Amino acid sequence: MKLPIVISALLLHCCLLVEPVKCSDVLNGILGSVRGFFAGPEQSLPLKRRGGSLVEHFNNVTVVDHMEENLPKVRFGHRVVDLFNGQHFDDILIDAPDEIRPAGVVAFYDSSNKECMKAYRNLNFDTLAETKLPARSRLFAARYDMYSAPKRAWYEFTPEMDLEKRFNVKTCPEVVFVSRKCNGQTIWCEKGKDPDDPALDLVGCEDYTEQCTEDLRTVWDGNGDLAKWIVRNIMDDGEPKISKFLGSYNEQGEWLQRREQTTCNTYFRNLYMSQAFPAFTPRGFKAMEIPKEFQDWLLDFIKRYEHTRRVENWNGEATQMDFHEHPTTFIDMDRVRHEKEAMARKILKPLLEEWTGIKPLELTSFYGIREYQEGSRLREHIDRIDTHVLSVTLSVQKRDVPDDAKPWPLQVTDWYGRHVKYEHPGGTMVLYESSKLPHGRPYPNYSGTHLGCFCHFKPVNMHGTDTKKWDSIAKAARDNVERHRETARYRSTKDIEPEHPVYSDVEYGKGSIWKSNNDNSATKNAQFTVTFKNDADRALQLFWYHKSEPQPVFQGSAWPGASFNIQTFQGHTFFWAEMEEQTPLPGGKLTIDAGKRVYSYSLPLESRNKI
Repeated sequence: MKLPIVISALLLHCCLLVEPVKCSDVLNGILGSVRGFFAGPEQSLPLKRRGGSLVEHFNNVTVVDHMEENLPKVRFGHRVVDLFNGQHFDDILIDAPDEIRPAGVVAFYDSSNKECMKAYRNLNFDTLAETKLPARSRLFAARYDMYSAPKRAWYEFTPEMDLEKRFNVKTCPEVVFVSRKCNGQTIWCEKGKDPDDPALDLVGCEDYTEQCTEDLRTVWDGNGDLAKWIVRNIMDDGEPKISKFLGSYNEQGEWLQRREQTTCNTYFRNLYMSQAFPAFTPRGFKAMEIPKEFQDWLLDFIKRYEHTRRVENWNGEATQMDFHEHPTTFIDMDRVRHEKEAMARKILKPLLEEWTGIKPLELTSFYGIREYQEGSRLREHIDRIDTHVLSVTLSVQKRDVPDDAKPWPLQVTDWYGRHVKYEHPGGTMVLYESSKLPHGRPYPNYSGTHLGCFCHFKPVNMHGTDTKKWDSIAKAARDNVERHRETARYRSTKDIEPEHPVYSDVEYGKGSIWKSNNDNSATKNAQFTVTFKNDADRALQLFWYHKSEPQPVFQGSAWPGASFNIQTFQGHTFFWAEMEEQTPLPGGKLTIDAGKRVYSYSLPLESRNKI
C-alpha cells in the first residue's frame, strides 16, 4: 500500500510545481490510489451534476469541484489585499468594530483583459497604497479580480460573493471608495428547503440585502490625482477612533493588519486545503439528537461546575469569533478530564465509526462548555487536518432565550458546493468532517445564550506504520494552498498620530493575548508552550493564579503519569492541587522560566505518607 501513496505524492508534486494545469484529474488519481487505505462499507453519493467537475474520494464518495485552474495566484501579506470574493470583503469589515473601522478602497480589474490590465498598471494602485496612502489604521486597501473571483472556489459562487455585481462595477479598471459605515453585514438570501433534506435550508441567491449601499460608496471618475482623491474621501468620511487598550493608530493598524491576514489565511484553507483533503461520507455531516445518557451527563456537569465559569482568553489576531465585542465564557470540562474522555469514547466514538465506516478512531480533543452570548458569530472555517478529522459539535442547551428569538443555525458547505443551514436546537448534535467541511455560524446569535461543546477524532492509522501515508495526504492539502498563494512583503506608510486622540467607548483587544511587533521585550512577553506532567500516585488539578484575579483559574486535571500542554508566558505562576480542592500542595507551586518547557510534579515523601 505504500507504493501508490508515494507515486500519488510525486504526481501531485508535478501538478503543483511543474505545470499549472487543471489538477482535478490528478487529485482524482491521488484519492483513488489511497481509497483502500480505510476499511469501511462502500458508500455512494447520488450527486446531481450542477456544474463543475466531479472528484471521487474514499468509498466512492464524490464531491463537486467548481474551481478552474490557470488563474493568477492569490497574493498574501501585501498591503493591498487580494479579495477572494464579496464574502471575504464582508468578513474583513466585520473584523474591525464600528468605532475603530477605517474606510476602504477597492480596485476592480480583469486579469484576462489586456487593455484593462494595462490601464490598471498605469494606476500604480499597489505603489500608491504602499508609499502615499494612509496606513492600515486609516485605510483598508484591496483589489478584486473580476475574472478570477467566480472561478477560484471549489464551491458555488453565490450572488452575495459577486462583489462586482454588488457594487455595480461598469468600467475596467474601476476604483471604489468604501465608507467606514460599511460593516460587512450583508444579509444572505434564503432559497428555501433543501429538496434532498427538508431539515436543511439553502442559502445564497439574488434576493440578498446589501449593507454597503450605493450611498456609502464613491466611484473615482478617472480624473485628477487618485491618491489625493482617496485622502479627501477619508477626511470627509471621518477618522476612526482609537482603542485605549491599543493606545495609538500605529498599534491599532498592526492589530487590524494581523487580523486581516488571519482572515485571508482562513479563506486559503477553506478553498484550497479543503479542496485537496479527502472526503469520507456521502454528505459530510449528519444531524441527530444527543443520546440521552450523554445529554444527561452534560447537563449534570454544567450544574456541578457552572460556578467555575470564566471568560475565555483569545489571541488578539484571531478572527474565528468576534470575542472582542461578544466575549465567550467557558465551563472547563477538563475538571473531569478522565470522566469526559470515557463518555466520549463510550458514546460518540462508536457513532462516528458507524457513520464513516472508519475504525478505529482516536479521541484527540474534547472541550467545552463554551457559552456564546447574544450577538456572537462564528466564521466558517475548517479545523486542524492533523487532529480534527472527524468531529461532533453538540448544542447542549439554550438559555435566556428572548421572546423574539431567531435560530442560530450551523452553516456548512456540502459536497454539492452549496451553502446549507441546520437550525441545531438544544439537545441535538452534528457529526461532521471538520478538516474538509467549511462550517460555522456566520450570523449574529439572536437565540439567547448558546451552550456548546466539541469533540474531535482522527483515524488511528494516522500514526504508527501509516504515518507516512497521512503525511502524504496532509502534504497534498498544504501544497494545494501554496500552489495558489504568492507571498508578498508588507510595505506601508507610517502612521501619523493625532494631537488630540479620540478613544472608543470599548477597549477593543483588552483581555486578549496580544503582543505588538514593536515590543522589544520579546523574551518576557512571547507566548510559548509548556508541558505539565503529573508524576504523583493519584489524579491532581493544575491552576493558574495571579494577584489580580479573585480566585485561581483552573487549567486542567491529569491522572498519574499523564501530561498536557498549555500556552503561557515567562513569569506566570501555577500550582498543583488535590481533586475538588484549590489549595496548593507542598512543593506544588511553580513559576514559568523562559528556558524550561517541561514541568513535572511528584508529591514529597512526607505528603505521600499522610495519604
